[in-house]
Amino acid sequence: MTARTVTRRTAGVLLAAAVTLAVGGLSQLPYEAEAADHAVVRLAWRVRGVRVEECRRLTDEELRRLPVHMRQAQVCEGRLLPHELTVDLDGRRVVAELVRAAGAREDRPIYVFRELSVSPGGHDLALAFVRQGRRADDTTAVVTPDTLTLATHLTLAPKEVALVTYDADARRLTVRRYGR
Repeated sequence: MTARTVTRRTAGVLLAAAVTLAVGGLSQLPYEAEAADHAVVRLAWRVRGVRVEECRRLTDEELRRLPVHMRQAQVCEGRLLPHELTVDLDGRRVVAELVRAAGAREDRPIYVFRELSVSPGGHDLALAFVRQGRRADDTTAVVTPDTLTLATHLTLAPKEVALVTYDADARRLTVRRYGR
């Protein structure tokens, strides 16, 4: 073995020992989790949206630019209609946003996940999840209502979680509680 190889191996062993000691030392530091004197209202659900297709005829120029095997007179792009989510907590608007379907082409299911930290005690919750845009002609595949609403009063203890989720069987939003 050359002196250079010995030096490299020694440096590698020393570096590995130093990293091991550092990780071991850091693992002994005390960790205090958040005091969690608050409660959480968690919005979490997945719904299938209404698919719309927008079709258009290609111009002669556009057709000429395409390879022969890809030439179609008409091109259609499909997407799911977005939903407007509004949440009022104790009479104050805390969420107002447009929720779009997942995926680059907005053709995947629609997911909602929001956490609202609240103080323990009583809270009035009003929520609306409303489909936007025009409806598709064929509504046979629609399994989620156009509008989902929930208005309820919640009394939450510290560290308690109120989960607002979609019940597909009942076709409505429901509240489940955890951590009582």
